[in-house]
Amino acid sequence: MDYPVRALKTAAVAVPAILAAWWLLDSMYALIEDATEADRARSPFTGGLLHYYAAGVADLVLQPLVLWVGLRLIGVRGNHLAVAVSAFVWSSTTAGPLLKSVLSPGEAFWWLSVQCVAAVLPSLLQPKLFPDSTQPDQRISKRDAG
Repeated sequence: MDYPVRALKTAAVAVPAILAAWWLLDSMYALIEDATEADRARSPFTGGLLHYYAAGVADLVLQPLVLWVGLRLIGVRGNHLAVAVSAFVWSSTTAGPLLKSVLSPGEAFWWLSVQCVAAVLPSLLQPKLFPDSTQPDQRISKRDAG
C-alpha cells in the first residue's frame, strides 16, 4: 500500500475514533457530575470516585479499540504501533484539554490534528521498522492458501 493512501486511510479512521472517544468521555463526565451529587452527601471523599474510574477505563479502552477495528476494516494492516502511540497520546495529552475546558473551533482542530498525527506517523513508520515478512501483503482466504 502506498504511503499517501495509508496515511489517508489512517486519518480517515483516526478522526471518527477521536471524536467518538471525546463524545463518550464528555457525556460520561456530564452524567457523573449529576450522579455524584447524592454520593457526596454521604461520603465527601469518595463520592463518585468509582464512576470516574469507570469512565476513564471505558474511554481508554474505546479509543484504541475503535481505531484498531476501523483500521482493520478499511484494510490497513500492521497498525499496532499506530494504535499504541495514539492511545498513549490520547490518555497523556489530548483527553484532558478536550474534557476540562470549553474549546474554540481552532483549539478543537488543534487537538484533533495532534491526535491524528499521533496515529498517522506511526502507521507510516511501522512498515519501515518491521521486516517485510511480518507485514501481510494481502488477505489470504483458507481456500486460496491450501
